[in-house]
Amino acid sequence: MPIYLLFDVGSTYTKGLIVDTQSETILAIANDMTTSSTDISIGIEKVKAKMRNILDKVYIDQTLMCSSAKGGLKMIAVGLVPDLTLKAATLACYSAGAKVIHAYAFQLNQNELDEINSAQADILLLSGGTDGGNTEVVLHNAKQIASLHPSFPIIYAGNKAVQDEIKAIFKNENCELLCCENVMPTYGVLQVDECRSVIRDLFLKSIIKAKGLSKLAEVLDELILPTPSSVLEALILLSKGTKTEEGLGDLMAIDIGGATTDVYSINKTFILKDNAGYKGLQEPLDKRSVEGDLGVRFSAHNVAELMKNEIENDELMSAYLESIKRDLYSSNDPKLDSILASWCTQIACERHAGRLEISYSPMGISTYQSGKDLRDVSKVIGIGGPLIHSKDPKRILNKVLRNPKTPEILLPDKIEAYLDQKYVISCLGLLASRHPNEVLRILKRNVEKIK
Repeated sequence: MPIYLLFDVGSTYTKGLIVDTQSETILAIANDMTTSSTDISIGIEKVKAKMRNILDKVYIDQTLMCSSAKGGLKMIAVGLVPDLTLKAATLACYSAGAKVIHAYAFQLNQNELDEINSAQADILLLSGGTDGGNTEVVLHNAKQIASLHPSFPIIYAGNKAVQDEIKAIFKNENCELLCCENVMPTYGVLQVDECRSVIRDLFLKSIIKAKGLSKLAEVLDELILPTPSSVLEALILLSKGTKTEEGLGDLMAIDIGGATTDVYSINKTFILKDNAGYKGLQEPLDKRSVEGDLGVRFSAHNVAELMKNEIENDELMSAYLESIKRDLYSSNDPKLDSILASWCTQIACERHAGRLEISYSPMGISTYQSGKDLRDVSKVIGIGGPLIHSKDPKRILNKVLRNPKTPEILLPDKIEAYLDQKYVISCLGLLASRHPNEVLRILKRNVEKIK
C-alpha cells in the first residue's frame, strides 16, 4: 500500500503528516506558520523541512492537501422560509465544508442586495420552493441577484419547475450558473448530496485559482478543499466504521479555532423520544455547524460579550482581550484561552443541538422536537489548538453536557471525552475513502481518551 504526504493548510498553521497505509502508522508529524499572505507553498516547504529525515528515507506515492486558508470556502445562502428551504441551503453549505457569511429568506430587499454585492463570497447558493411549489419568490430573487452581475458563481438548488427560467435569467446577464437537484424537494425532506458535490467541484475548478492556490498544483497530486470536509469524512468513518472494522458509534466533535468553532454530530439513526412530534426540517444524521462569531482570537471579544455575566469574565480577562485587540498574534495565555474555549464550546453546542418545545391547546399539552436529539451521545472529541494546549481539556469538553437550567436543549447527559492530541483528524480524512479500514485503525489509536 502507498505512503502519503498529507497537508492541512489552516489560516494560522500548516500541518503535515507522512502516513504509511501498509504498516498503518504515522511516520512523521510537523507544523509551521501558514504563509498565506505571501506564498502558501513556503509554509508547506517549511513543514517538509521538519520531516526531512523521514522524507529522505521513503518514497511518497501521493501528496494531498485540504485547506481553510484565506478564509476557507465562504458562501451566501438564499432561500424561501427560514426553517425550511433556507435551512436546507445552509445545511448543504455546511456539509460541503463552507462558512455561511450571509443567509437570507423570502424576497431579497435592497439592503440585502447591497450586502451581497459587497460581500467577498466564493459562491452563492439560491434555493426556494419545493418541487412544484412556490415559484414567485425564487424567480424574484434570481432576477435581483443576476442584476448585480456577481463576480462569484451561483448554484441553483430550488424548485425544479422553474429551473429553465432560472437558467435563462442568469444567461441573459452573463452570470455563471450551475444547477442541481432541489435541496428540499418535498416538505421537510433534506436532499443535499448532489448540491454538496457541486459545491466541492466548483471550489476545486475555479475558487482555488481565485484564492491564488493554483500554484500548489506543482507540489501536490490533488487539492481537496476545504478542511472541514476532510474532518467530516474522518469523523463519519470513526463513528460508523466499515464492514470489517467497528467504529466508535454515535459521537460529537468540537473544533475550536481563532475565528470560528465547528461542531459535528454523527448519528446512526434519527432519534425522537418523549412521545414528541417533530417540527421543521429533519436534520442530517451527519451534521456540521460552524459559528463564525466564536473563536479565541479574532472573535474573542464577541465570545466575552455573549458570556458577560460569567464570574470568569473579570478584569484579568478584560486586560487579555485588550492585548488580543492590539495584536491578534500576541503571546497566548493557555489558562484564559481555556476559559474562552469553554465558552465557545457551550454556546456553539447549544446552537447545534435540537430543542423540545411545549405547546398548550384545548386538547392538552403537546411536545415537539426540532433539530437533533443528542442526549444519548456519549463520545465527544476535542479538536484544535485551544483544546490541545489546555492543561484541562476535559473541563472544556464538559461544557457539551446538558445544562439543568436549560433542559429543553437536547445535549448529552454524560460524556466520554477524547482528544485529537496530535491534530491528525483533518489530514487523515483525506484518506478516509481511499483506505477506510487502515485509516480507521490509525484514527482509533491516535484519538486519545481523556481520563
